[in-house]
Amino acid sequence: MLDYKLLQACAEVIRHASFEKAARELGLTQSAISQRVKLLEDRLGQPLIIRAKPIVATAAGKRLLQHYQSVRLLELDLQDDLPDIPSDGGFGQVALAVNADSLATWFINVPKCLFDEFGLLVHLSVDDESLNHEALLDGRVLGAISLRPTPMQGCWARPLGKMRYVMVVSPEFQKRYFSGGVTADALRSCPAVNFSHHDELQNQYLKTYFGLNPGDFPAHTVPSSQGFVTVAEQGIAYAVVEIHQAEEGLRTGRLMQPCDYVIERPLYWHHRTMKSKLLDRVNETILSEARRFLPAIDR
Repeated sequence: MLDYKLLQACAEVIRHASFEKAARELGLTQSAISQRVKLLEDRLGQPLIIRAKPIVATAAGKRLLQHYQSVRLLELDLQDDLPDIPSDGGFGQVALAVNADSLATWFINVPKCLFDEFGLLVHLSVDDESLNHEALLDGRVLGAISLRPTPMQGCWARPLGKMRYVMVVSPEFQKRYFSGGVTADALRSCPAVNFSHHDELQNQYLKTYFGLNPGDFPAHTVPSSQGFVTVAEQGIAYAVVEIHQAEEGLRTGRLMQPCDYVIERPLYWHHRTMKSKLLDRVNETILSEARRFLPAIDR
């Protein structure tokens, strides 16, 4: 049988990628956390974490993290069914992977809903939706937003809806760079804003409609979804942003659309197939919020 105090220490080290942060989370000394992880590794006869910067889990460590998160959810289910079972008096926890644009728009109220309704502390990892499946496969999260319509191993995939992206600029930027229209030549001569050096969405938009490749146009790098809107409003770049993020700026005249091109990204919610009433409620909360904001994916 696993000693769950040892397993909890190891899981928190993996989740935070840090002995120090895990110690703060559990109210223990860093030395105590290190000893518990080492003891668990000795009992299992294999390493569970790679002691690098940042710390990463081994394959066995990832599997144990997934097991620990599943057990914690099942314990909360049991306390719901059998309220006389003593609890530790703390909050439940759930780890989820989202993309920045969702977190800035339709997902923003999900943590509040999960806390208010189910008493859950929500731990979000934020990455590109094309990469979130890795966190789910690694066992770091129990659910993830992804571009993939087919379920990953051990998971279900359910449609969330599609996010719609448009190009926006300030009126001053429009006058300065796009007075003759948005063309490939004009885009080569004025700055865009990228989320990262490998902004897949921006690259897809410019390649699809203007035949431009990465490196064909100058660009700022601003790894913030809301920062995209701010940079566009400041008049120092054009930005391809999710339509909900641009609504206020378009309504007040701080932003305008220099062209009518739209790009759509269908999103899917992938989650573990484990039977847990609490996880079911988490999934339904997320799906409900998505349906309120996002157009349905075309069949």
